[in-house]
Amino acid sequence: MKFNVSKQALYNSLQRMIPVVPTKTTIPVLTNILFELSQNSLRLTGTDLEVSILTALDVLGEENGKAAFPAKKLFDLIRELPDMPLRFECDSANRLTISTEKGQYKISGENSDEYPHIAAEEHERQFAYSASGFIKLVEKTVFAVSTDELRTTLMGVLLDLRSNELRMVATDGHRLAKVQDVSFSYNHEPVQVIMPVKALQLLSRNIDQVEQMEIAISRDHITFMLGATTIYSKVINGHYPSYERVIPSDNNLTMQVERDLLSATVRRSSIFANQHTHQVRWQLAPNNLTLLAEDLESGGNSRETIPVDYAGDTLDIGYNANYILEILRHVDTEQALFKLRDAGSAAIIEPLPQPEGLHYMMLLMPIRLNE
Repeated sequence: MKFNVSKQALYNSLQRMIPVVPTKTTIPVLTNILFELSQNSLRLTGTDLEVSILTALDVLGEENGKAAFPAKKLFDLIRELPDMPLRFECDSANRLTISTEKGQYKISGENSDEYPHIAAEEHERQFAYSASGFIKLVEKTVFAVSTDELRTTLMGVLLDLRSNELRMVATDGHRLAKVQDVSFSYNHEPVQVIMPVKALQLLSRNIDQVEQMEIAISRDHITFMLGATTIYSKVINGHYPSYERVIPSDNNLTMQVERDLLSATVRRSSIFANQHTHQVRWQLAPNNLTLLAEDLESGGNSRETIPVDYAGDTLDIGYNANYILEILRHVDTEQALFKLRDAGSAAIIEPLPQPEGLHYMMLLMPIRLNE
């Protein structure tokens, strides 16, 4: 295998791929990236057997061939080289020589036959979607994904495709985020797939390559096609909980509040909250909200009142301050709308107004107040 390539072009491709390559694995060959040269096209493959990424770049090819090279060492070297032409030569023993006008570097590789073959399933459904729009929906939900390995179905983002809308949902049992693209049209049977977080993180690093991407769904995989790059991921098997059943429909008390004001107040209150529960007490009354926090271990406490638009009965509710702050970070508007029922029921939080073409809501369970 022999070819010439610019440092920056190769570095850009490697930078997109390196997150999928495992640093610790019982299968050493997975720490490599597979290089396959065919004329003037170089194809790179990286995988951890759950998520795979394949990308192609233009090079000046001289001799076709393929081999696998250690990803971290290669990436670290290419990153540190100045922007200049690089010459790659790999011999029959898979020894790679990288030559520049400044010097020469040798790396031992592996036979390409040792590298796993990425076999794509036949797609059952396929549709196009705005690349940046898809990631925007991911970002509005992925923060609520569970990290509990005993509840694997909650460790990903649910993609829920319906005839008249696309939904994404994530929950960890304490909070839930749901976003609906109500302008989406889907001409297939409804389907749900649970997308792993690692695949979505990899997608976000590659999303700038195209404006419109193709998404294909098969029985066990989801594939994101972004021009010269394809991300191929196993989905999380299992049935996602019936999330609609936990979303209350009778929260008839509404509180409208300035998002930044509430965030700043919660941040100050959290300094005085118990460092294990992060509990901040909300005392809600017409036109004002009082936040109280106390840590019996340190002896500190705080009390602060802010104006809100609320005309209902008084309520005394406890919330995890960290969860409230994270939810408010995902409200993209100056005003946040809280829909409440009572101190023991979940709150619904929405941006005000809603984004055009979307409906976004987050749900937060209260925590029992310390008396």
